[in-house]
Amino acid sequence: MRVAWILNGCGLESESITGSPVRFQAISSRWRASQPGLDQALVTTVGGERMLSKMGCTLPVVRLPAALLLNKEPFKAFRFWSYGVTACAASVLRGRLPQSDVAITVSDYFCDIVPALLMKQRQSGMRWIAWIHHKERAPSERPGNRLVNEVTWRMQAWSFRQIARHADQAWVLDSDAGDEIAADLRSHGMAQERIRKMRNGIDLSAIRCVPEPVKCVDAVMIGVRPNKGAFDIVPIWKEVQRLRPGTTLRLMGGMAGEGSVVEQIAREGLGRVIEVFKPAGGWLASDAFFAKVKEARLLFAPSHEEGWGIALCEAMACGLPVAAYDLPVYRRVYGDALAAVPEGDHRAFAQTVCALLDDPARYAALVERGRACAARYDWGAVAKDDLAAAGIG
Repeated sequence: MRVAWILNGCGLESESITGSPVRFQAISSRWRASQPGLDQALVTTVGGERMLSKMGCTLPVVRLPAALLLNKEPFKAFRFWSYGVTACAASVLRGRLPQSDVAITVSDYFCDIVPALLMKQRQSGMRWIAWIHHKERAPSERPGNRLVNEVTWRMQAWSFRQIARHADQAWVLDSDAGDEIAADLRSHGMAQERIRKMRNGIDLSAIRCVPEPVKCVDAVMIGVRPNKGAFDIVPIWKEVQRLRPGTTLRLMGGMAGEGSVVEQIAREGLGRVIEVFKPAGGWLASDAFFAKVKEARLLFAPSHEEGWGIALCEAMACGLPVAAYDLPVYRRVYGDALAAVPEGDHRAFAQTVCALLDDPARYAALVERGRACAARYDWGAVAKDDLAAAGIG
């Protein structure tokens, strides 16, 4: 049995880690351990190869170009150009795409969808499984650049149509967003029996093996991007400083649009209480990453758009209470295991952060509920379910 994984969304960049590479590495590595006869290959770009090798991926790689001459993104919007280069390269270099029984696209980016379509056309009997992690909001409803939002929204709409028409299975997260995606796919003609609900998970054993460090920062935010709340950081933390002067925040785990965020922090005089943590080499091994997370007293999660929220689950397993906007996906996955705040209410968010830090009883109760919730999710069980659903195990 031959499986080809397609993960081209990194382009030339290898530092901002999102849920799809994490899920890919968690599942593929566990399949490799449990199914030694399974032949797996990875189709990716130079950025994806660098990122995944740091994460421990040792699968053979078929690399597709993400640029014509450059080896580093000159600016963030260049990613759209790299997606186009990769999609075109897949067509020109289609003979390099691996012969497979199953192809799995780990995202709905069109630079993943195009190679899968080409392989489906050329390889008789090959099955295509498409993972979809989230549904883009309408451009007017998303934070960030309106033009960029319009482009990404239309790109996803095109991908959904191709998946509905050509994929053998679509795996969507078991969340409200997953329900919306399934409805969208059905509207394009995909039969319900071809749509599967998938779960995310965390590496519980790795987290539990990391000793408890000394708490040296009040809050940590993991992943800083516009749709993850990058523009909420300063207004919320200004209010936190008014209520509880000196409360500290660490930003880590991959940043997009870092310059504007750092400039805003400096302009508002918050540099002494907000730390931008960037590890040497741009990467932390899992044990070092979890140790860094455990140094914080709580997770600050002002995200506006989530597919599932792996960072929240990891933080709960690390023993951190979570303060987050009240998103439907969080209510469905985590219930009352986090402190929920009305979306966009900066003052209420600041009040919640301060109340958690200053109320030991509430803090301890949330830690206990979070640990119990996180214990239900482990990549080992998820990988086993995925193997059976893919018709491989």
